Amino acid sequence: MGGLTAGGANLVQGSRIYIGPESLPEFVSAVSKSGCSVVESIGEAQGVIWFGRDPTPLVGVIPPGVDWLQIPDAGVERWVNAGFLDLDLVMTSAGGVYGQQVAEHALALILACAHRLATFARATSWAPHDAEVVGVFGLTVAVIGSGGIGSALVPMLKPLGCRVLVVNRSGTKVPEADETFIFGELDNILPEVDILVLAAPSTDETIGMINLRTLQLMRPSAMLVNVARGNLIVTADLLVALEQGLLSSVGLDVTDPEPLPDGHPLFGHPRVLVTPHVANPPARKRSSFAKHVSANCELFRTGKRLNCIVERGRGY
Repeated sequence: MGGLTAGGANLVQGSRIYIGPESLPEFVSAVSKSGCSVVESIGEAQGVIWFGRDPTPLVGVIPPGVDWLQIPDAGVERWVNAGFLDLDLVMTSAGGVYGQQVAEHALALILACAHRLATFARATSWAPHDAEVVGVFGLTVAVIGSGGIGSALVPMLKPLGCRVLVVNRSGTKVPEADETFIFGELDNILPEVDILVLAAPSTDETIGMINLRTLQLMRPSAMLVNVARGNLIVTADLLVALEQGLLSSVGLDVTDPEPLPDGHPLFGHPRVLVTPHVANPPARKRSSFAKHVSANCELFRTGKRLNCIVERGRGY
């Protein structure tokens, strides 16, 4: 692997970049701005910039001369499952790159839940008493995950008068959060949470973390928002909880399965608002990714540590 230094197995260096599956102009410009050059064949490349959601076309085609792979996703489970962490290269994600726009969508879902928009938007008659609007001022919001999304969301909530708790893997303090907890303490805080927001990666530790048992620890008036990965929630348990009268409102931008099949019970449920994984709209995603690409290409060219390296031990 090119550019390795003693004690720095994640340091790689090169300047020839292949962009796939298409050489979109904003990415060509981003690579050129960094001082690297775009090559037409992956066989010539030292680094690969990939902006396709499906990793399948790259399986088995990355040659030994490639030292770095930049993927377009913040969540890396598909790439890990496809075996890319087993290759002799450094893989970088887009972790945190899209945090601002996804946090904005999370805030929109939080406000929609608190103002019962799912119920009122489906009304066919004037019925102001069909749901109780609560607002968010003075409520306790727990944000699960403190990566790009969670870190961007916390300061959005504070001006609204929320008490903000953060739950993450390490217990690392988050600026502007009132308190920070580790995943193992989640059960202890759920009974006091008014709004639970999922913004964590999909890992062995987080898959299915919201299930019937954890939902039953929450107040019946609590709200749930997910902008992370659908499999953090056990969907069948969520439906049971809703039938049991738990959760006053739910906002989902991600689901399991995804996409939801036509006619799924979550569609049309009076207390559920579903958006079809649109928190990171295409134009903003390309723009944010291009800036990330330019920064990482410059680091790659100069042999410095890349941003958002996917660690084998953590899986993100």
